[in-house]
Amino acid sequence: MVEINIIYYLIIFLITVLQTIAGVGILVLGTPLLLIFGYDIVSAISLLLPISIITSLTNLLIFKLHTNKVGINFDKNIKYHFFLFCIPSIFIGIFLLKIFQEIINFNILVSLIIFLTLTVKLYYQKNKLRYSNINKKLILSGIGLIHGLTNSGGTLLSIFILSLTQNLKKPTRYAVTFFYLFLATFQYLIFIIFFGIRFQMDLMINLILIIFLGILFGNIIVNYIKEKVFKFLIEILAFLSAVILLANL
Repeated sequence: MVEINIIYYLIIFLITVLQTIAGVGILVLGTPLLLIFGYDIVSAISLLLPISIITSLTNLLIFKLHTNKVGINFDKNIKYHFFLFCIPSIFIGIFLLKIFQEIINFNILVSLIIFLTLTVKLYYQKNKLRYSNINKKLILSGIGLIHGLTNSGGTLLSIFILSLTQNLKKPTRYAVTFFYLFLATFQYLIFIIFFGIRFQMDLMINLILIIFLGILFGNIIVNYIKEKVFKFLIEILAFLSAVILLANL
């Protein structure tokens, strides 16, 4: 059973605000922060996944209620590729986590993945390259694998979607929230099967007010963020999480 004190309430509030604004944050920053505070990777995932699912689902409903025809501004096959290649890869990632959780240094692994992702994105931007269908399938497979193994696939997912939506704030937020909801939900279901964890109802009840306050603040703040700022927010979150992990070695 994961214990919560005032520091964790503050962390959960802040990362919920960030996920509401950027589509990611709870797992991207929450995982390294909890690792720093002494959580093992399994305990961190079991705590953060339900919070991430609740946040993404709530924000998706808010999108539907307040925005008409929010478009996901990239090719129509991306949903098909996501469910066909990304979701099954989560299973493989969690299977590897089950086997190697005692010997992998997750601080180093997650940091390397984040830095590699940012480097690849910069390369594509600098050379004005477009993703081929094969590359999209490989990237989505890698996102699922990494997310199942390290809880950090959302970093890759958000950066990948950011490049496909021409950095536009509204389509990117919607797309990341949509895909991240399914990414976290399938991960949680598979995680329950592999590790036999139980949904901590009492804990979620204690946290629900903090979660909804974070969602409320996030939806207020996002109205004042320009697209140019939003463009760098996800990358800053990714970079910051990697630095935090490396600083804790």
